Amino acid sequence: LFPSTNLSYELGEDQNLRLAYSRTIARPSFKELSFAQILDPVSDRIFNGGLFAIGEWDGNLRETYINNIDLRWEKYMGLNEMFSASLFYKSFQDPIELVRIQVQQTSSEFQPRNVGDGEVYGAEFEIRKSLGFISESIRHFGISTNVTLVRSVIDMTEQEFIARNNGEKEGQNVDDTRDMAGQAPYIINAGFTYDNAEAGLDAGFFYNVKGETLTAVGGGLFPDVYSQPFHSLNFSLNKRLGEEGKSSVSLNVTNILDDSRDEFYQGFNTADQIFSSYNEHRSISVGYKYSF
Repeated sequence: LFPSTNLSYELGEDQNLRLAYSRTIARPSFKELSFAQILDPVSDRIFNGGLFAIGEWDGNLRETYINNIDLRWEKYMGLNEMFSASLFYKSFQDPIELVRIQVQQTSSEFQPRNVGDGEVYGAEFEIRKSLGFISESIRHFGISTNVTLVRSVIDMTEQEFIARNNGEKEGQNVDDTRDMAGQAPYIINAGFTYDNAEAGLDAGFFYNVKGETLTAVGGGLFPDVYSQPFHSLNFSLNKRLGEEGKSSVSLNVTNILDDSRDEFYQGFNTADQIFSSYNEHRSISVGYKYSF
């Protein structure tokens, strides 16, 4: 049973206040809910499907149930222009995370498992605005941004808490909670766009970055793995050709900043060590489309 409800109250002709609740589910992927054992020959790491019973894990990988509550205020300022602010809260029952297998001390093995219950709460701000309020000559230019600030908390399982306590270093104070794997503490999206329907031309620069994020749960002898912020800056341009606009050309440039995707082992009072590092490099593509 997945109930949901949405309430909306008009504060004025251009403002709304919304309150929403829903119960949702996150099911394991086919790879997670399997007996697959996959070796990565480059890193020499092993992925074990969640159905394997290993150590304290019984192999019973379950779905995650989520309760979602959102409170949102929004104000509309013109065509495709708006500002909004939101508060949200989510509770997770049996979330699935990729965990380092503690009993496999002579090999690097990971497995998706249900961990302790968790909570996520935070705030989100969004704005879309044309620059026409500065001057009519730049009315086709616009800016947009979306900023999300998040705090996540996971209750450790008894086995994880014991393992972390056994590996506690001098000066370290191990708590029974930690960050949720896969949940960034902040997410920033921004865009600078040009949209001229009469000329059949639209273009823009688009930026995205996420804060340092726990990606693989360690504990005990093995440190946690955190992904580092990846600064993504892309450019796209589309131009319709002909009076009927049946054909168009496009130009796309991705990873303009030539940033790399890095993940590091992070332990208490230790230097970060590379878990994985991948450089996508910059790419440019040109396209042509014709519609019959």
